[in-house]
Amino acid sequence: MSCKQSLPAAKSSVKALPKKPAAEAMCLSVERPLGSFGNRPRQTVQTLYSKGLRSGGTGSVTTKKELGLKVTDYFDYSSEDPTAGGVPQFVSNYFWEVNQNLFNTSNNPPGGQENTFCRVRSLCVWVMPQSRDFGGLPQEQPQTNARAMYTVNAQVPGVTTQPGASAFEAYALNTQVTNVLPTINPKWKKVLSCDLQKTFQSGVARPVFAGNFPSQQCLFQMSIVNPTDGTPYLSGDDEFSIRVKVQLILDQPIGTTQAASFAVFRNEEFSLPFTPQNGASYPGASEQYVQMDLQSVRDNMR
Repeated sequence: MSCKQSLPAAKSSVKALPKKPAAEAMCLSVERPLGSFGNRPRQTVQTLYSKGLRSGGTGSVTTKKELGLKVTDYFDYSSEDPTAGGVPQFVSNYFWEVNQNLFNTSNNPPGGQENTFCRVRSLCVWVMPQSRDFGGLPQEQPQTNARAMYTVNAQVPGVTTQPGASAFEAYALNTQVTNVLPTINPKWKKVLSCDLQKTFQSGVARPVFAGNFPSQQCLFQMSIVNPTDGTPYLSGDDEFSIRVKVQLILDQPIGTTQAASFAVFRNEEFSLPFTPQNGASYPGASEQYVQMDLQSVRDNMR
């Protein structure tokens, strides 16, 4: 690579420099476009401090985020209920209490501090397939492929009428039908995956809340049936159940009033931080008001 050498004309009283080959010519001035490699544009004072000015000033806002939490839960699906008079209860409705604060560290908050909208953004549901036992007793486990196969019907309920109306009923949203086959090495089989944020963002359909418990949302419904005729699977069997795994992605607001235990102790000696000389004794840490915010996510247990 060569660059043209631009030098002023040599005066007669000064000896001219010997000419060098073009390949060895030195570039006295090279112009690099802004943002190119090796270029470090000079920043003005206004540029250096404008970011802090745009954000409202350092320290003026300390809490404005929500905690993104993942909650995993398990329950056993079955259709037998001794109080139902022999009628299979084969629809399981999963409810979540939205009025809870999973990040409430203050024991003495103002009224309503515990009332935060713990919103479920998305959810996933898995079931455990049946495993072949090859010779077990019939009452312990199904022995054939036909009996060990089952179908999971899952959906998210929604409502378009006003709560408490006489015509109130839930409608099916985000339906998913999954056939679960038996296997020798059981692994979780996903039967429902739903982004509730997209499902209810239009406002046409709204989540379903329990009538007597207005803050408990029905997240999903599921029923397990026979693949051939749609009847309840293993109805009347009170000893058999299917393990279900539920994973919830939550948006948890950080409460406005938080507390942490710490202490500020005054004495006269750097080498004895907890020993009084002429003042009061060290009182120990106590719960005091602080302001908390989510700064980063760390995984130091790997």
